Amino acid sequence: MVTCMTPRKIPHTLAIIPARGGSKGLPRKNVRLLGGIPLIAHTIRAAMESRVERVIVSTDDDEIAAVSHEWGAETPFKRPPEYAGDASTSLSVLLHALRFMEQEQSMKIEQVIFLQPTSPFRRPRHIDEALQKFDEKRAVSLISVTEVQEYHPYFMFTLGSGGDLEPLFQMEQRPLRRQDLPSFYRINGAIYISRRSYYENLPDRAAIFDWNSLSAYVMDAPSSLDINDYLDFQRAELMLQKEMGKNL
Repeated sequence: MVTCMTPRKIPHTLAIIPARGGSKGLPRKNVRLLGGIPLIAHTIRAAMESRVERVIVSTDDDEIAAVSHEWGAETPFKRPPEYAGDASTSLSVLLHALRFMEQEQSMKIEQVIFLQPTSPFRRPRHIDEALQKFDEKRAVSLISVTEVQEYHPYFMFTLGSGGDLEPLFQMEQRPLRRQDLPSFYRINGAIYISRRSYYENLPDRAAIFDWNSLSAYVMDAPSSLDINDYLDFQRAELMLQKEMGKNL
């Protein structure tokens, strides 16, 4: 493991990396080797080399905890079973981590950064740029997005009650040439930032970000790869091999 120069940290920023042991789409994906290191290590390394003050991993799994600690993240608690099931929400995991860090470790938290370990191409600069934009925009929340490329919403449909196709947009509104289509963006799952104050008195099924005061940080498509299954993992391996080939 390579130790890099530590950037100047932003006080009272906490990065939470959620990583339960019971992943379904790709079993044990968080500790599966990608480019010679565990998948979760890519996210830990990016967070540790960013300006985030503290980086913790919330997990119910001893192996994931050991790997996370090896790569420099804090593992201050073992996630309780009630927050590690298939029905557990991201919000419940985040709130549990927040309460523990504040009550058990007396940490003052002003900004919360939620980093899913399934985004291995999210780099330290992405986190730092997102934090900078979050500060500049003074929004309550910020999420990372990427431009829709393959499947543009103007060419999407729903099925009517009789099984007929119904376009999402009226046909007369749709440009005839693809290059004239307006830009659309989708959440890529790489970075979620919110002010600590947002998490006071939220309903149980709320989002981990504030829809009413939300800014966006745009990432390129390759950096936005989100690993959910084996095909995603294979694609990530090919991308890393190509990247390594360029650096030879």
